[in-house]
Amino acid sequence: MVRFAAPILVGQLLQTLYNSVDSIVVGRAVGTNALAAVTASATITNFFVGFFLGMATGASVLFARNFGAKRYRDLSESIHTAMTFSILLGAVVALLGVILAPALLHIVACPDEVYSEALVYLRIYMAGALFMSLYNVSSSVLRSVGDSRGPFLYLLTSSCMNIVLDILFVVVLQMGVAGVAVATVIAQFTSVVLSFRKMMRMEESYRFSFRKTRINTSLLGQIVRLGLPAGVQSSITSLSNMYLQYYINTFSSAAIAGIGSAMKIDQFAGMPCNAIGLAMTTYIGQNIGAGKPEWARKGVKISLAAVVMIVAAVGTFVYFFAEQLLGIFSTDPDVIMYGAGMLHTIMPVYLIMGFQMLFGGIIRGYGYSTATMIMAVGGMVGVRQLWLAVTLHIDHNINFIYMGYPIGWAATALAMLIFYFAVIRREFDAEREGK
Repeated sequence: MVRFAAPILVGQLLQTLYNSVDSIVVGRAVGTNALAAVTASATITNFFVGFFLGMATGASVLFARNFGAKRYRDLSESIHTAMTFSILLGAVVALLGVILAPALLHIVACPDEVYSEALVYLRIYMAGALFMSLYNVSSSVLRSVGDSRGPFLYLLTSSCMNIVLDILFVVVLQMGVAGVAVATVIAQFTSVVLSFRKMMRMEESYRFSFRKTRINTSLLGQIVRLGLPAGVQSSITSLSNMYLQYYINTFSSAAIAGIGSAMKIDQFAGMPCNAIGLAMTTYIGQNIGAGKPEWARKGVKISLAAVVMIVAAVGTFVYFFAEQLLGIFSTDPDVIMYGAGMLHTIMPVYLIMGFQMLFGGIIRGYGYSTATMIMAVGGMVGVRQLWLAVTLHIDHNINFIYMGYPIGWAATALAMLIFYFAVIRREFDAEREGK
């Protein structure tokens, strides 16, 4: 499990580096307003990235079950159906993203002083949505057949390219926020090319071939049934973050940049737990498909211990070195002050976030994607938005923004823990007793 989860973790780290490196380069080389422009766009881009990642994660359950049960013909059909669908979906999202970019920035109440730069960044970034879609599905295919090393290496290559191109376009060619957006799209395209190359060299029985790209409506129904709830969950959670950004944007540019920088550190800090959750989705799916539910249950216990240890180490480090980490993004003392305020609020209760990410992956691996979506939407969207609407109406205090994160995590994690023990454990314990 550790060998499988480690490359996923590093892969996520590298994928998140795309926007983070953009922020670091523009924050250092251009200024606070440019950093705020990228930050204001990040919640929107994360909406689409989350949807594609969720769809791919849900579809990976089907891939993993077919692979675990050695149904290679069904695996091949599902792979080609998913890839064909992702091409169509990515193209549509790219077109809509470019056209609707002004409306999306209006939703998050992008301040006038950063609007023009945010619009340029967002439109270029969204033009590469097809590559986001294809990479996430292709990497889920490779992980489902036991190859988590490949996606990691491809992201390592594209991330290094992104860093080099960011420096070239922004520092040398003085292209500003447009430069970091173009660099990101080129780097994402590179990761797609490498992923496709590997899929075309898999075992012959389920190897990807462009000649086989077509949609099997029956399998597409299964993919959508498993993937859509995960995609909707991720995108609606990101939509909640977009409205959260709306509240953040009512504060100063320094607050926008500071909280945005803290959110990027939060993304990195939460990656180990998210990686374990993603690994558990595939691990449980393979073992349930192979008729080994006892191994799935053992995996849950091991992953719980891993999450507790990881959160203790990461949370402590981020809490005590918050200012130094934020200094990577900006030297503005106000930016660092706002970011540190957020990190010092969420890190003491970060284990709640870990449980929420882990049990989301576990429950999805057992095939309950819709239930996972409902619980995440209820906690991360419903509870959090209610909290913000009420508290900020009473007092326009930025501390309520900080507290909205752990409150949303707590509501989601509690619902997932209850569902796991009340539904999944009871169901599989009953099956074992029946045998």
